[in-house]
Amino acid sequence: MSTIRKTLFSTLLCSTLLSAGLTTQAAEKGVATDLEPLHHVILENKYVTVMRVLIQPGQSTLFHEQHLDYVNTHIEGSPVKIEYPDKPVNMTEMKSGNVKFGEHQGKSDTDKVTNTGNNVNHQVAFEINIPGPQHFGKASRPANAGFSQVLDKKTVRGWKVTLKPGASTGEYTQHGPGVRVFFTEGRVLIADQTHTNRVKEVWVHPGDAFLTEPGKVDITAASGENIIFNDYELL
Repeated sequence: MSTIRKTLFSTLLCSTLLSAGLTTQAAEKGVATDLEPLHHVILENKYVTVMRVLIQPGQSTLFHEQHLDYVNTHIEGSPVKIEYPDKPVNMTEMKSGNVKFGEHQGKSDTDKVTNTGNNVNHQVAFEINIPGPQHFGKASRPANAGFSQVLDKKTVRGWKVTLKPGASTGEYTQHGPGVRVFFTEGRVLIADQTHTNRVKEVWVHPGDAFLTEPGKVDITAASGENIIFNDYELL
């Protein structure tokens, strides 16, 4: 076989395999994200649906469709393969501690994720159920070293909060509903704003998530290690 014929054959074969791959992907039936078996709904109100995503090494989700703005916090990341019905595969990495925002409001996106690493891929994700922004108010946090903004979108903002042992966020006002996701284990004290010197004591673990409401907030780290969490507020 001549060099030219070999080149043409190779090009045709690659094109055929790629086309077959995309056709197979497109043929797989997709499901809504909150119905995908590895996306476990753990919290929900009218504003958000919070899901814990656990993908074991070598395991794949189903193709799942997203049509709402989507915030994904990577508790424990891994290398992943992301497949789409209508475009090439993306080999990438979800890094522990990262935040990914999916701007799906007003459109539909579908993908399938395979954990290609050696450890469980652990995510806490939430969909914003109501198209927005809802104009709850200006979402802001104290201007101190404990807060680092990690997300600033038209529907949601987020901050990574790092509290040293005994340190407090200081009191601030939350205007919209939100979600709080922890990366570390330990005791936290959440001030009861209706009673002086009263707190709610909570022992948290990596990946613990909580729905939050508008109002005054003051959180203290009450263990011997840093307490680290992401604090999200809807706009």
